[in-house]
Amino acid sequence: MKELNIIIFIFLSLNIFAQNIDNEKNKQVDTEIFIPIEKSNLYARIVGNPEKEIIITLHGGPGAFNVDHEFFRNIFEQDYLMVYFDQRGSGKSDEWKDKSMLTTDQFVKDLDLVVDYIKNKYPNKKINLLGSSWGGMYGFLYLIKHQEKINSFISNSGTANIKHNSLALIKHERKLAKNLIKKTNDTVKLNRYKEILKELDVIEKSGFKSFFSDMNTIRYVIPKDLGFDVYWAQPEKKAAKDKIFNDPEFYTRVKYTPELLEQAMTRFEYINEVFHGQEAYNNLNILDELAVIKTPILVIQGDLDYAIGTESGKMIYKALKNVPKKDKELVYIKNASHNVPAEEPEQLYKALTAFFAKHN
Repeated sequence: MKELNIIIFIFLSLNIFAQNIDNEKNKQVDTEIFIPIEKSNLYARIVGNPEKEIIITLHGGPGAFNVDHEFFRNIFEQDYLMVYFDQRGSGKSDEWKDKSMLTTDQFVKDLDLVVDYIKNKYPNKKINLLGSSWGGMYGFLYLIKHQEKINSFISNSGTANIKHNSLALIKHERKLAKNLIKKTNDTVKLNRYKEILKELDVIEKSGFKSFFSDMNTIRYVIPKDLGFDVYWAQPEKKAAKDKIFNDPEFYTRVKYTPELLEQAMTRFEYINEVFHGQEAYNNLNILDELAVIKTPILVIQGDLDYAIGTESGKMIYKALKNVPKKDKELVYIKNASHNVPAEEPEQLYKALTAFFAKHN
């Protein structure tokens, strides 16, 4: 009889557990909205549990678009309410061509309107930020002015000194070129490596006034000749990611079509070129300004991330002087470059979920 009671108890417990899971699933929302900002509207997709705390994701770029649902749907949407939005002129947001409003100051104003909108729509909930790549810089720019509205922030592969990113990459490529010159007897390759050194000198001395074409040179052209990839430490993972764009279910999940994706890529190119045509953006350095921040922060990046410079995470962590030690963390993901979610997802998700759980 005792064993029967135990079996019945286990069965009832499992049944209650299953009901709880069903109840959690029933609470899930998946809504698409447009958030009004100055002279435009931003597309947002709100997914997850509306009874939980909020995470607003900041995509990369500038000019990229938000398909972070693909990466975070299985780790966050059950325990949080996720807000995925496309920044000004990007993705499914209203098209925006006016270059005068494609600036970091304007983007901070836009984000403040997004935060206030979400805060009003879901009152009495903590709002957290999760920024990737440019989204990391974006989050820091926002916290400097409006940290009182944010509960915690994760910078994933982010930066606080854009000029350092370029100088660090140039330094790395110069070192690779010099080493290859010592090792090769091939005249054609030897001349190319010497040519690369001259190109790097010219770009470094340019002052990064109009940097878009130079950026493409040092991030895509030169690395190919030097035998490495700025954004990938594990090229085989890149091939796996590329397959996603041929998967019809991917488009269903992220609510896109191949045509919309192509449109988003065109917008990305335009906005990215506008930003990298600004001397102020290319030389942006907010490391000293980070001292005003007291919000809990996790700084995370790949240990082979040459897109932002391998020392970027350490520089940011050190600059966060007034964040209590118990509230700031620095995590380097081994054997990963700039595409951490695709290269080392388990390490990344472990760090992300532990940090948000601790501060929510």
